[in-house]
Amino acid sequence: MTKNLLKLTIEEKESFLDSFDMVQTDCDGVLWMLADPFAGVESAIRALRTNGKRVIYVSNNSVRTMEDYRGKLDKLTDKTVNDDDIIHPAKIVIEYLRERNFEGLCYVIGSSNFKSYLREAGFQILDGPNEPVKESIREVGAVVSDGQPVKAVIVDFDYNMNNIKLLRAQMYLQEDALFIAGAMDKVLPVSPRKRFIGPGCYVEILQNAANRKPAVLGKPGLEMSEMLKKMYAIEDPRRVLFVGDQPEMDVKFGHVSSYQTLLVGTGGYKEENLAKLAGKPDEIPDYYIESFAALEQIVREVAAYKGRNGAKCGL
Repeated sequence: MTKNLLKLTIEEKESFLDSFDMVQTDCDGVLWMLADPFAGVESAIRALRTNGKRVIYVSNNSVRTMEDYRGKLDKLTDKTVNDDDIIHPAKIVIEYLRERNFEGLCYVIGSSNFKSYLREAGFQILDGPNEPVKESIREVGAVVSDGQPVKAVIVDFDYNMNNIKLLRAQMYLQEDALFIAGAMDKVLPVSPRKRFIGPGCYVEILQNAANRKPAVLGKPGLEMSEMLKKMYAIEDPRRVLFVGDQPEMDVKFGHVSSYQTLLVGTGGYKEENLAKLAGKPDEIPDYYIESFAALEQIVREVAAYKGRNGAKCGL
């Protein structure tokens, strides 16, 4: 059963805070919504880090550049964030390919930023087409069956997704190319009342059409989890707390990774909605809290409690 952190006894709050060394947190919907950070996030990050918790920022959003993330996180961390603390979707894909000594042509469905990172890392990229084609099976066939020696198909968020790109990817997958998926979100919250179709829908189409399962290098993928554990030398995953706002992506990723999981309410999923997750055990969080910012209250309460009992807890 999910526990509301703010309703725990002080002893339970102390036990919770002492149970992890690393926080891995989603960004959109947790630390900020679009351009604006949520109030109190900066203080909460500072309180956690002062208590010896390493904070890692894990996002499925490849539309933003590393510079975008660093700029936003600099404001929340007094410019103390390191690039190693930021997980951009392209970073995981690059590490995955390098780990396999991959050489060859990659067909990429993704944003301009995503493709730029792969190119800068030395990978050969093929993409498109973005232009309409003549409505003829023969014409479409000529475009999508072009005989390019593609060795990997990589699918992430693409503003200009179209059916021809999917058909082209399907043809390459029939030739035994690697199948790699980035973000698996089927719905992308872009405001409290607006949702966009996410790349997970397109990955699922390709998976069914090509009868292939991708290596999922975005949340909630097992392959991404394994990469992060290697990158951060995580020996005991239960000493990691994953914080997110979406049960289907964030909480599921935490469970896949054997992390502890904390769902925050700032992404639109409230405590009263948890009952809807009955029958979906991999989406039920261990803990719930109204906002990331409220974690500062937990830290302060535990610090005061330990202070009264002669122990030390930083702020």
